Amino acid sequence: MMWKKQLTKKNLFTLFVLFLGLIITSWIYFKPSSYADTAIIVNKNLNDRVTEKTEDEYKNYDEKRVQTLKLKVISGKHQGKIYTVKNHYVKSQLETQAYRSGERVLVSFNKGQISLLSPKRDWILALAATIVLTLLLVIAGKNTFWLVLSLVLSWIIFYFIIKFDIQENGTEIFAIYGLGVIVFAFVSLLIVQGLNKKMLATYFATLVGVFVSFGICYLIMKLTGEAGMKYETVDYATQSPRSLFLAQALLGVLGAVMDEATDIVSSLYELTQHKKDLTVKQLLLSGRTMGQEIMGPLINVLVLIFIAEALPMTILYLRDNNTLAFSFEFTLSLGAIQSLMSAIGICLTVIFASLTSLVFLKKRGD
Repeated sequence: MMWKKQLTKKNLFTLFVLFLGLIITSWIYFKPSSYADTAIIVNKNLNDRVTEKTEDEYKNYDEKRVQTLKLKVISGKHQGKIYTVKNHYVKSQLETQAYRSGERVLVSFNKGQISLLSPKRDWILALAATIVLTLLLVIAGKNTFWLVLSLVLSWIIFYFIIKFDIQENGTEIFAIYGLGVIVFAFVSLLIVQGLNKKMLATYFATLVGVFVSFGICYLIMKLTGEAGMKYETVDYATQSPRSLFLAQALLGVLGAVMDEATDIVSSLYELTQHKKDLTVKQLLLSGRTMGQEIMGPLINVLVLIFIAEALPMTILYLRDNNTLAFSFEFTLSLGAIQSLMSAIGICLTVIFASLTSLVFLKKRGD
């Protein structure tokens, strides 16, 4: 009966969090924005018409359109007033935005003229956070607090790493992000697992996997003179694009390696707890077997994430009649190299996780 009471308390608390999150989401949805006036589009039927049709030499078609919007301001000193504005946008909505009736939008006023800024999207973030937190409570239970705390601390650490990187203007890339990897891994594992042998085994396996795999890839880059590396394709580079790429690669390897190291070490820990007579050979073979099971899915996940990120730009390049080789070179090459770095780390971590488990988890004399 005890487990039924605990289950009931867990369900009630989860429902409470879900209900509270929905209330907060609703409040944010109706709450005026703190940095701009908020208006609501009150048109029942938007006047939306085509002003120009365009088609380039590669048969890419688009339309320039204009909407006539009637807005009712619901916050700010112009609250209650109704304005009629025209919104010029492109049908593809690559850099412009179309609006619909009933949508809340952020607006600004300049010398009595109203300007559209963007849709009011902050409530969407609140709703997404509510869903994530609810699912964590259902799956992780009491550990949800530590998981959320780990996530918050990781964001704080990331903020300070970026601040240091900006101060140094990308000149101390290895020192800053190398230290960041060490701190990221330690804080995350310490909060979630606590200070114990399993945590130490996972931590050292992660660090060795990250720095060895990144070192191998960096050595190959230096030996080949970094031929074919299109650093100029790094988006929005405000400092050395090469430094940004290496930072991205280092953090990317950390994410993949820590995930795998945690899975293998945790599994081997449970195995050593339930099978006291486990030999060294059996432990190493078990680690290798588990690694073989999860290596493929992990590498595929990395590749799919990379493909999804690069998909829009790749389509644009191909639709402009560029060759597949040219499109790959300028949209996919750096991402593919990052994926390969992470894949090497995933393969090597199987060995490192098994060895650190042998050192930290296997009792002496066994």
